[in-house]
Amino acid sequence: MEKDRFNHLTQVQKLLLVMESGRLVMEKKEEDHIMKLYVYKLFYVEIIYDLDQNRIQKIDTPDLDYIVDEYLDVLNVDDLLNL
Repeated sequence: MEKDRFNHLTQVQKLLLVMESGRLVMEKKEEDHIMKLYVYKLFYVEIIYDLDQNRIQKIDTPDLDYIVDEYLDVLNVDDLLNL
């Protein structure tokens, strides 16, 4: 599946695909959110979970620049390069 097609799926469909076939590469916890970065097929998928509301807030397919900026403190270059 290509990134554009993935982005047109429902949030539930995206979550099921990532949980079934994705690989967790990074996780970051903030005060009220947990952000998990997965590799699915040949692109990255970020799942943001809202701890206060106890639900997934967003499922996105960020580009590498965003990943480097957002996950710099937990970044492992090997994880990013091993798609």
